[in-house]
Amino acid sequence: MSLSTNFVCLTNSFSETIDPTVKLGMVIIINNLTVTNTLSLALRNEIKSGVSITPNSVSPVLKQNVTIQLETDFPYTLKREDFTVNATSETNSSYIRYMNVIDVDDANKQIVCKFGGAYSGMFSIRIRHATFGLIKSTLLLDVSANTTSVDKKKGSIYGGTLLTITG
Repeated sequence: MSLSTNFVCLTNSFSETIDPTVKLGMVIIINNLTVTNTLSLALRNEIKSGVSITPNSVSPVLKQNVTIQLETDFPYTLKREDFTVNATSETNSSYIRYMNVIDVDDANKQIVCKFGGAYSGMFSIRIRHATFGLIKSTLLLDVSANTTSVDKKKGSIYGGTLLTITG
């Protein structure tokens, strides 16, 4: 009896120095058992990148739109549903903030995402396209609060002074 089951897996990153003409053999392990197969995977020889993110600094508490600029020769028509974008903390890789892709501009190769806030710190941006796969990204998003002013410069030593902090 033979069962046919589909599995969806995401590959880890490969070295950019791998020769794209070489096919990589696949080792499939299910429940600690190696499945015998003759499958192989060919890599693309093209690398596409996220070029910039605007703004590159956002509030940790406010929802804000950020625009990611891709290379102008990205080989696919941009469709909102084809992208997933997340921001991963530089200091804690298990802290990931998923961003909603709310719009794309195919003519300018831009993705607009809604960032919903996070703990303060630096976050690396990861972009995945449904067909192309992961897009190379060295983009960083600074999530931090900035204080620009305080309305009172003096207060009671016993507390209770109402302050307005702007930032």
